[in-house]
Amino acid sequence: MIKKMLSKWLMGDIVEKYTTDAPYENIIETLTEVVKDNKFAVVTVHDMKETYTKKNLPIADDFEYRIIQICNAPKSHKALTSMSFDMGVMMPKSIIVTRENGKTNLRFMKMKPWMVSMMFPELDIVPMSKMVTEIMTKIVTETIEKVEK
Repeated sequence: MIKKMLSKWLMGDIVEKYTTDAPYENIIETLTEVVKDNKFAVVTVHDMKETYTKKNLPIADDFEYRIIQICNAPKSHKALTSMSFDMGVMMPKSIIVTRENGKTNLRFMKMKPWMVSMMFPELDIVPMSKMVTEIMTKIVTETIEKVEK
């Protein structure tokens, strides 16, 4: 309990979560479009339902869980070649889309800029960190807004 309270006080919510009644597949389709509209590309989709089914692992009939990995090649290129190869541990960015209790959820990791600056103390990373969080939020909220229209 104390550990959780300390974590919440120190770091806040690391996982940004949005919930909608919109159909799962509509969110997936629209998310792909919105990612492109924001000058990113979907580089990989990990369908955990498919993975677990192939491994004969038990899942509920309505289990849906995809990890959508996105990248902006010019920005990642600049970060890796002008800043540090270590920046690669933060790439690509992931958006998780799940179906839970009749709702579609979208999640992404929201690192606070000061946390990222502690990870890379030799770099002026705060402006980039803020920008990435803003773009991830924009992509997720635009996706939900478009599907809910």
